[in-house]
Amino acid sequence: MKKIYKLLALLSLIVSVNSCTDLTEIPYDTITADNYYQDKDAIIAALVRPFEHGHWCGWDGDRWLLQELTADNFAWPQKGRHGYDGGQWIRLHGHAWTVEEGVVNGGWVGPYQGIVQCNTFIADFEKLDYPSFGLTDADKADHIGQLRTLRAWYYLFLIDFFRNVPISTDNTTIVGQSTPQEVFAFIEKELKESLPGLPKVAKDGRLNQSAAASLLARLYLNSEVWTGQNRYADAKKTAQDVINGVYGTFSLDPDYRGPFADGLTDRRSPENIWVFPHKRNIYEFGWMYNAMMHYQARYSLGNTWGGWNGIVLTPSRDLEGNLYPYKLGKPYEKFSNDDFRKQPFRTTATGYEGFFLIGQQYAYDAATGYGFTDEKILGTEEWNGKPLSYVDQVGRISEGATGIAKGSHVATGEENSGVRLLKFPWLPESKGLFQNNWVAEIRLTEMYYIVAECMFREGDVTGAAQMFDAVRKRNFPAGKWAANSYVQNVSKLTEDEVVDELGREFLGERHRRTDLVRWKRFGNEWWDKPADSKDNTVFPIPSRALNSNKLLEQTTPGF
Repeated sequence: MKKIYKLLALLSLIVSVNSCTDLTEIPYDTITADNYYQDKDAIIAALVRPFEHGHWCGWDGDRWLLQELTADNFAWPQKGRHGYDGGQWIRLHGHAWTVEEGVVNGGWVGPYQGIVQCNTFIADFEKLDYPSFGLTDADKADHIGQLRTLRAWYYLFLIDFFRNVPISTDNTTIVGQSTPQEVFAFIEKELKESLPGLPKVAKDGRLNQSAAASLLARLYLNSEVWTGQNRYADAKKTAQDVINGVYGTFSLDPDYRGPFADGLTDRRSPENIWVFPHKRNIYEFGWMYNAMMHYQARYSLGNTWGGWNGIVLTPSRDLEGNLYPYKLGKPYEKFSNDDFRKQPFRTTATGYEGFFLIGQQYAYDAATGYGFTDEKILGTEEWNGKPLSYVDQVGRISEGATGIAKGSHVATGEENSGVRLLKFPWLPESKGLFQNNWVAEIRLTEMYYIVAECMFREGDVTGAAQMFDAVRKRNFPAGKWAANSYVQNVSKLTEDEVVDELGREFLGERHRRTDLVRWKRFGNEWWDKPADSKDNTVFPIPSRALNSNKLLEQTTPGF
């Protein structure tokens, strides 16, 4: 507890530094709730701390890894001497995780850390006399509602990952697990009670009514999987209400890049309902760059970061160049060649285009400030001194026939293996844009896709096609739209196509495992993973959690 207040004291000083001239040393190791809240800056600092943790929880590691590396669109191949990491990425890909898995433990610990913070500050705020700090009782209600909604968001991770989890609201009592039905009811209650008191227009990074309603739609969409109760009708209505502006005004971005470019300029995407803001050297959106980019990417993208050369798209083609026969995976090839998003990523005079790094990599053109020169980037490992070209394959291609004989597996990659995702653009450091992009946790597009999915499940394929197309049209040139429209090609919109479309639209946005589970495809085969021999849709309660709370028991079958 004292550590939290020490951190918040530092944050408060940062907020009020321009107005503070008293340099008297404060003994922070003795700061508690009773003496921390000296002014409204301290209250605001406390409010934003769980949101900062929220960015980390959602977009900096374990929770993202559990959602994406256990699914069909991403992998972290071992690349020669790099990337084995104790075999954890191989186990995640092959659905062979254990109760000792660090990433699974992170799926438990990360959300609970956020819940503890929310509990702490809700309790603190409830005791404070807001008017005495120059704030209003309406501010107090908003702050508590913000934290209750954020806490519900954290619990969405837990019910999704583990189902049977403890519900804690006071940090004072050790409790055992609640059933999925009880956890679901708690999340629903928190969101429904908090929603009316939230603003329709919130400050950047804060929660608004549309965000709370969107989280309800997510909850209802997955109710059948999580609790056994079909709530698709509630998901559809709630999402449609968000679209209709019942909780605030949002609209689809006409630019396919727009939702992922907030923070790069003064423009804000009209479809982003809840975002995590970033700024260079303050709080950067760097983990995904590090995890995906090659060490040499700094020379082609115009920055000083090397990257870890880890995560790539699962390959579409085998080592002979043939398209894999699996229905799932193959994300790059699932994009139409007409799709703007499938263009190779490159900076332009006015911004950037494309979502993927593929093929030969070239040096950034520093003279013009965008694009590339004719200088080829060279490899440093298997392709040391040779042109570095990313391929939509995974294998020891550099070793010739000997390497190809080793096959295409998570354990047999090399430095050029795999297409790299740059949906969240990393733009040149010289332009002051590197790491400034914000990340959208909730986009209006998600509500359109929830309505579309529910319509499809009802048998209204034409209605589903209309909802999907309302978003998809921005991804294609006008002259190519007729061939790619679902409305104009309704027969293409099969159940398999719906699953593929979810994968395309939300690629890398931490949706995939949940979507595959909901569509009963998580146990199917895909690249380097046979069909599961048992149900792996729920992660085991981590051993470290069981050891730290004797009231917990292992509720996941098979562990």
